[in-house]
Amino acid sequence: MRDPRALALALVPAAIVVVTSVFVQTFAGRYELLGAAYAPLLNAGVLLRAFGMFASVILVWGLLRSRGASRPVLALAILSGPVSYGITAALDALSYFPVGQAAYYGINPIAMATVAGQCAAAAVAEMAWRWWSRHRGREVGSPVTWRIAAAFGAGLLTVFFTVLYQGGVPFFYVYQRGYMFLFT
Repeated sequence: MRDPRALALALVPAAIVVVTSVFVQTFAGRYELLGAAYAPLLNAGVLLRAFGMFASVILVWGLLRSRGASRPVLALAILSGPVSYGITAALDALSYFPVGQAAYYGINPIAMATVAGQCAAAAVAEMAWRWWSRHRGREVGSPVTWRIAAAFGAGLLTVFFTVLYQGGVPFFYVYQRGYMFLFT
């Protein structure tokens, strides 16, 4: 990690997720503290948390890639938002689950879909970045390679089977069976 600014930028999605999760957790169910602003502020907090989960590819990844960030920093940018969501979800679950079950909750289908979705989006962003760079006269390799296509396909298939196919019910059944195997 040569550039501390790149590392800090890669952690911006995680910071957004953590701060908004703390905000939502602090004020959820406490209407008297926010009054009429309760619904708009809580809705904005939830939307901003989702933005943090997905902002890394849209904004942060592109900035880092155009500045020549290393692959580990790019991977951190892609995963920092979704992983921090999984961690905050597990920490929230500690209020009603023991530690092991709360940790298992941190890998729920939504958390898995966000990681996979980020990988698919990063593959598309990489293809677009390579295409754009080629048109600018830089030699950066083919916009589409088998690795990029595989990352896109694996990410898309994971999102499809964890949350989209039949509303995610078949995968949630597998997730529940894993829970039963581990904790009952």
